[in-house]
Amino acid sequence: MTSYATVEDYRTDTGDSASDAARVESMLAQQSAKLRARAGIADGRTLTEDQLLMCRALVTDACRKALVKPSVDAFGDLTGLTQGTFSANGFSGSFQNANGSGAAYFDRDTLRALMRSLGTSQTSGTVIPSYGRL
Repeated sequence: MTSYATVEDYRTDTGDSASDAARVESMLAQQSAKLRARAGIADGRTLTEDQLLMCRALVTDACRKALVKPSVDAFGDLTGLTQGTFSANGFSGSFQNANGSGAAYFDRDTLRALMRSLGTSQTSGTVIPSYGRL
């Protein structure tokens, strides 16, 4: 199956040079498959250049969210944490981590734009009930 990004694309888009290349390649293939299923991209469908760029952005971003561990300089690895507070010498601070679980997920705005360009986005319409002859 088609992967929407290469390891080099991933490294260029995310700046992550520390992740193992084999793991990155595997994650890119997994997220590409997930994107095809989520967006309803049929096997063998030809995508436009813009659609391919959106697929690449979605896949590399999702992989980065799973592969790059969140950290704060003073605390190190924050995997599994969603928030924390600290205090020292009368000063205090706090932080929040949006993805403590390290899950790979797609950016909603970009996914919505891709699905709209594919013609698979949800639209709302009007339902007019028919009661027959009155």
